[in-house]
Amino acid sequence: MPRQRPTAASVPRDRAFWLAAMVLVTGQLVAFWMLCSHQVRMAEVRHASARVEAIAIADCLRFVPNSTMVSCAARVAPLDNQTVAATDKPAQGAPTPVNYVYR
Repeated sequence: MPRQRPTAASVPRDRAFWLAAMVLVTGQLVAFWMLCSHQVRMAEVRHASARVEAIAIADCLRFVPNSTMVSCAARVAPLDNQTVAATDKPAQGAPTPVNYVYR
């Protein structure tokens, strides 16, 4: 059976399909890159905050007399929503304050 040559009407449709497919693939690659870079930034922030907290605990253990790991961790750990008193809660939508101050 001989091969049929593509007609003039089917060639632009094929080009349009491949152009749309390439745009879709490019868009997916860009979205994937954005997702990965966001995840890397968030991991860097977590790593940096863990290092700061470890340094603060080490400083507390070194310079506060009779301190223990638990007492220093309680002084250094950021406040979460369960430990904040009902009157001290921030307004709806406001960021939660972080406390690295010795009490």
